[in-house]
Amino acid sequence: MVENYVIIRNQTSRDWRNVIITVNDHFRGGAPHLAAQGRLSAPLSQFQTGFGQRYEISRQNVFKVEVTGIDSAGEPVALQYQSGRKR
Repeated sequence: MVENYVIIRNQTSRDWRNVIITVNDHFRGGAPHLAAQGRLSAPLSQFQTGFGQRYEISRQNVFKVEVTGIDSAGEPVALQYQSGRKR
């Protein structure tokens, strides 16, 4: 993560589709496609809950990021970052 952005790099040789990024268990964003060796960069302010609440950078810290999707071979993609404690 860099300066209020979540950056995901697909370091595999397969494209990913239906990429969903979940921040702190509640705030979601994503992209329909992430190319092999590609990069997805998303501002935290664009992530929101199912009720439409946006991530407020000034009030929250990121303690967990989960990435899910499907690769071009149909295999699931699952990545997780966790800082060790909630802040």
